[in-house]
Amino acid sequence: MSSSTKKARKNENIKKLYDRLSKHSQIIVVNLMNVGSNQVQCIRNEVRKRRGELLIGKNTVIRKAIALRANELDKNHPEFEYFKMYGAPNPKLNELSKQMRKKVGLIFTETPVFELKPVIESNRVQTAAKVGATSPCDVTVPAGPTGCDPSQISFFHALNISTKIQKGQIEIVKDVKVCTKGQPVGNSEATLLQKLNIKPFMYGMEIVAVYDDGSILSPEVVALSPNDIVEKFKRAATNISAISLSLGFVNDASVPHIVANAFKNLAAISLVTDYKLAALANVGTAAAAPKGGNTAAAPVKTEAKPEAKAKDPEPEPEEDFDMGGLFG
Repeated sequence: MSSSTKKARKNENIKKLYDRLSKHSQIIVVNLMNVGSNQVQCIRNEVRKRRGELLIGKNTVIRKAIALRANELDKNHPEFEYFKMYGAPNPKLNELSKQMRKKVGLIFTETPVFELKPVIESNRVQTAAKVGATSPCDVTVPAGPTGCDPSQISFFHALNISTKIQKGQIEIVKDVKVCTKGQPVGNSEATLLQKLNIKPFMYGMEIVAVYDDGSILSPEVVALSPNDIVEKFKRAATNISAISLSLGFVNDASVPHIVANAFKNLAAISLVTDYKLAALANVGTAAAAPKGGNTAAAPVKTEAKPEAKAKDPEPEPEEDFDMGGLFG
């Protein structure tokens, strides 16, 4: 490819990036280390189905496109007339430029990140350990038969691995930690895992950071779903309410509790002093009702006492009234 063709292709890539940087306020930065071309193509198709676009290029080209969009345009730039159509520069994009390290790609989308994250990180491939590669996890070789013939026992002894000969093959006596997370894989470790036909690593595309209208979100924040955020907000509001009530500080979080406590005090005074409150009109009825929500009065059991035998009324003594003085 001639130099002029390379330059023209580079300019086209910059213009394409400039256009996407102008149209999207959310950009996902993904790690492409140890990710195969087939994985990239599969994820690109899945992202496209969700109204997104995965762009991969050299970091120098991406940084140049970001610098053009973030800063004032040079009027002498050959593409000045094209770039000025996108309006004023966006200096917030300088934060995105800091994320252009190692082998990364950019996903331009307005779809919520928590929806795309499972799609992006689900396509993973089991891979053998390579010499010099950084181990993404601890690797332990389990105890048991290795399938290696006894002539190779010196190799295991060189790695300080306890072995024994069992049924014509080498058998590892106890579990052995071969690789440590974050440490490079050595030649001996890679050879041992290859001999045992162990592919310990799972590689796939991972979210490094998310640019959201000038803010850079870490992978831990991106992993939160809306329900997780709501729960965290509830816990924070509860803590603020408790602290505010303890300090006697009046704010939006403490006012509902202050009003509720004040009403409880009024209700207590009302019940003690027989002062009637409209809100407590049915309190007496509710208090008289039996527990369990049954409003019907529970029957009271009383022992039936034998009725006393009725006595005959005693005769009243007859009196002789003098009627003469009434009409005289």
